[in-house]
Amino acid sequence: MKKLDPKQFIHSQKYGVLSTHSQSEAGYPFGSVTPYIISEHGDIVIFISHLAEHTHNIQANPKVSLTIFDPTDVDNPSAGARVTCLANAELAKDETQLRTHYLDKFPTASMILALPGFNFYLLKLSKIRLVAGFGQVEWLDPTLLDL
Repeated sequence: MKKLDPKQFIHSQKYGVLSTHSQSEAGYPFGSVTPYIISEHGDIVIFISHLAEHTHNIQANPKVSLTIFDPTDVDNPSAGARVTCLANAELAKDETQLRTHYLDKFPTASMILALPGFNFYLLKLSKIRLVAGFGQVEWLDPTLLDL
């Protein structure tokens, strides 16, 4: 059985399920699918609207998770590889390079990038949960991945 390279896996995907702490429904998690990129400094970066519920949730509690999986693994998704990245979300200060990199990964996003009220958030990783298949589960220190 081939060992999964978590760094390569994270880089190879484009979307994840962002989970935040719901402010409108206290005590419940709130999940939403979001595209992401990796910054030149190795942070996972999301681009979200100031009107979105997950943005309000992040502003109240920056602790988030992003679960990344391979959407083409449809035979048995619960047995497929995935990583859950625990992180603290923070507003990006310099968006210039992020915009360029985002367009490289999502060429049709130029219209969204031009809309007012959208911002980049850096997900500062604290821990990563790797599920590489049955019996292949472990917590990883994100510094070992050097995203």
